[in-house]
Amino acid sequence: MIAANQLAADEPLSPELVLVLPPPLRAEAIARLQPPAGPLLRPPTRRPLTPALRRSAAPAAPAAAGGASFGRALAAFAAGRLLQLAAIFLAVSALTLVLSVVAQAVR
Repeated sequence: MIAANQLAADEPLSPELVLVLPPPLRAEAIARLQPPAGPLLRPPTRRPLTPALRRSAAPAAPAAAGGASFGRALAAFAAGRLLQLAAIFLAVSALTLVLSVVAQAVR
């Protein structure tokens, strides 16, 4: 455990070290930390909506929109899976035919 008298005034503190300190020392250490050296992160700025965008930005009914997008996603997934299975079936069928022709030729 770190005691309050163990923190020297000139000791450099990293943010990782501050996280493991007890709450009273954490508050003292955070007050002593230097500002970050790198560029500050700013939250993204949002453009104010123009009147035309405000009217078109009205959300659809959540249940209808959620059900439709889920149905579309499920259909796209099923179609993709069906195409994969068809391609595998065709490849295995072609390989079987080729191997049977080779087996007949060797005989």
